[in-house]
Amino acid sequence: MATKYELPEEVNEKRLRTLGMEVEMKTFKTNVPCKRWFFASPRQEEETCELGDMKAREIPARNPSEIRSQATERETSDDMKQQAEIRLRLQATEGKTTYGRLVKIFCAGDCTDGDGRETKAMFIEDYLQTRPENRSPIIRVGSYFKLIRRLRSEVIKLHLKIFQIADYERFHLGTFIYHEFSLGALVFWETRNPSSLDGAIKWRQNFRKMLRSIPCVLVTDNTAKPEPLQWIGPGKIFESEVALDEFCKDHGFVDHFEIKSRDWESGEKSVFGQAVNSLLDEIFGLGKKKK
Repeated sequence: MATKYELPEEVNEKRLRTLGMEVEMKTFKTNVPCKRWFFASPRQEEETCELGDMKAREIPARNPSEIRSQATERETSDDMKQQAEIRLRLQATEGKTTYGRLVKIFCAGDCTDGDGRETKAMFIEDYLQTRPENRSPIIRVGSYFKLIRRLRSEVIKLHLKIFQIADYERFHLGTFIYHEFSLGALVFWETRNPSSLDGAIKWRQNFRKMLRSIPCVLVTDNTAKPEPLQWIGPGKIFESEVALDEFCKDHGFVDHFEIKSRDWESGEKSVFGQAVNSLLDEIFGLGKKKK
């Protein structure tokens, strides 16, 4: 093989006989496209393809900061469109009954009971008032379904899908692939383990990186035995309710709820159910719901 990718003369002649045309073979840098090619095949007739003069288009170099800025704007725009689409669909159903709307949220946080079991799953099962017959095949991720009715000027029936994420999954960002299209999150921490409050902050920070501006509700697990702990007051984790509200505001939590005991009977009216309703209010743009 000759230098500069030029084929030997005998090879050129063989190519010419095969193609039945004159082909100019040069380097990649100096290659000039032919204006007419003839394609011959024993199974089809000869076809002619006109090729115009083709000039290489130069792609201008882009500033990395400009690329990041455009990506951020695109993500923000997509998120706003998603929220606007939900609200428009609700407005379009005034006075009607809506069926089949799928809303996906997930529960996360460093929250376990004294035996090492994750209390998030217990609260979800109490909220569903039934234990799922079929468990999720996804390792470290549990999924639950519930049909709920939202009452405004119309009845809205929603298919609520709840993903429950294992505590240690904050360190395995691969599970965020299951969070795609999630519209909100409940973030747990427990009073017996004050460091889990720092974990809740880190969970919220991860959500901001991976899922942008979805609303998050802070849930306090205070089901300590033999009785709930006093964690608000002088010398406690929070000095006052005002300090707790400021904490939620500073770290991007739209609301806060405290669970003091398991409640199998109340279902949607339980504290966990109230937290879910508050999150749904934020998702649908109805504002903060009074506890």
